[in-house]
Amino acid sequence: MKHKSLEYIKYIKEQDCLICFKAFVDPDHLKAIGMGGNRKKPSLKHYTCVPLCRLHHRERHDLGIERFEKKHNINLWKECLLLLVKYQEI
Repeated sequence: MKHKSLEYIKYIKEQDCLICFKAFVDPDHLKAIGMGGNRKKPSLKHYTCVPLCRLHHRERHDLGIERFEKKHNINLWKECLLLLVKYQEI
């Protein structure tokens, strides 16, 4: 069965940044695809994306998930789940 993970990436790109609420986000994979991984190929890891603007995406990678979440008082995995539930309701 073909999953629609690439459509989900498009949905994430339509959302605002979870931190500053700006448009034009990068899908930030909480479950890393890995160096050289093909992000244009369907993958279940795409469902672990959250929308972060370029600044916050970079900061999340620099700080790591735990420090980033503490700094911004956010649970990225919880937000990921809420986005996935919202997507399923469309």
